[in-house]
Amino acid sequence: MKITVFLLLLLVCSDSTAQTTLEADKEIQQPLPQDIRDLLKELAASVAQQKVEITFLKIENQEQAAKLKELVKQETELEKQRTEINNLKQQFQVKQVAFSASLVAHGEVTLGPFNTQTTLVFKHVVTNIGNAYDANTGVFTAPVKGAYHFEWYIGVHGSIAGAALVKNTDHIFLAYEHQTNGFGTSSEGVTLLLEAEDVVFLRLWPNTKVFDNLYHHTTFSGHLLFTV
Repeated sequence: MKITVFLLLLLVCSDSTAQTTLEADKEIQQPLPQDIRDLLKELAASVAQQKVEITFLKIENQEQAAKLKELVKQETELEKQRTEINNLKQQFQVKQVAFSASLVAHGEVTLGPFNTQTTLVFKHVVTNIGNAYDANTGVFTAPVKGAYHFEWYIGVHGSIAGAALVKNTDHIFLAYEHQTNGFGTSSEGVTLLLEAEDVVFLRLWPNTKVFDNLYHHTTFSGHLLFTV
């Protein structure tokens, strides 16, 4: 009898548990409230719209990137053209090299004699196209590799005059005049192949003199013949 009652109780509990589970499942499977479904629809529509906007933004960014790339390319080409134009201007300016100068502009001067070779500084500059000649030092500096022609003239009163043209440290030619009475002159000229930054200048020969006045007897000139 006890066993039968126990079995009946167990069956009743099982039916009760099953009924509870079934009711819970029904509650879960019930449709969502209308306001929640409307909210979900709005969210879905918003997400879809955002996807479309993101797609358009990607396309627009790609177009902007392409335009920017093209602008950078154009700017690079313009900068290249500017550089080429500047180089051409510099080359054209470099090809215009010429100078001519005398020892003094006014009055008169006699330099020497000295025991050693002394650089002559021609202070009265008549022409200095390209600014390759320095009137403070008497030195001409080649701005570019090329063939250059130089000429120099010296004058002296009743004495010995001598002026040597020097390339860097090398003695090239010497203009020399020995005048025992009266006024005498001498001159020389030379064409040199110079590298850029080579220097050329004149040195008074030891124990000699040079004379100059407003008539410019002692001069130094040079110019670029052509680049190499």
